[in-house]
Amino acid sequence: MKIIAVTGGSGCGKTFFTKLLVERLPKSVILPLDSYYFDIPEQIPTGKYDFDEPNSFDFKLFRFHLDSLSSGKTVQKPNFCYDSGKRLDDFTLLQPSEYLIIEGLHVLLYPDIRSKISFSFYLESPLDIAVSRRCLRDINEHSMTAEHSINQYLQFVRPVFFELIQPTKKFVNLVVENNLDSRLDLFIDNYLAKNTL
Repeated sequence: MKIIAVTGGSGCGKTFFTKLLVERLPKSVILPLDSYYFDIPEQIPTGKYDFDEPNSFDFKLFRFHLDSLSSGKTVQKPNFCYDSGKRLDDFTLLQPSEYLIIEGLHVLLYPDIRSKISFSFYLESPLDIAVSRRCLRDINEHSMTAEHSINQYLQFVRPVFFELIQPTKKFVNLVVENNLDSRLDLFIDNYLAKNTL
């Protein structure tokens, strides 16, 4: 099994890029870090919670599932609901395959995880575009106001990006520019025509 990592800041297109990869690598399974959030503590409103801080993720379970899939074992991936701030009661069964794609903000943060990766992509967008994408997503998918989304960006997202996420770019195999008019589908097609993952 080859492990492929897709990372980058919020709003840079990680999830979309991963979806395009899976369409072109049919023997693949996705392990998204966003599924591994801890439940938000009861005393903290969802809107006041820092979703970008590494400690908000259950990396112990993420590592266990990563190792299990790598060893050919099936895992029960948790499913997290942003609106409730809790994990759902149901799980998603993941079967090992030829490719395991791990996707998320901090998948390159820790050396023990980096050491297992066969190839990594870092999605990079101009900050104004990334913030706009993130804001539109929050409005459309989470019924959030633009003001609330921008306040979250300024308070939580931006500091973590510059402190912890952007520095992991030095560990990647390939930086992918995702600008306003980028065609990620054509980029992947061209890359896979010339390279083997």
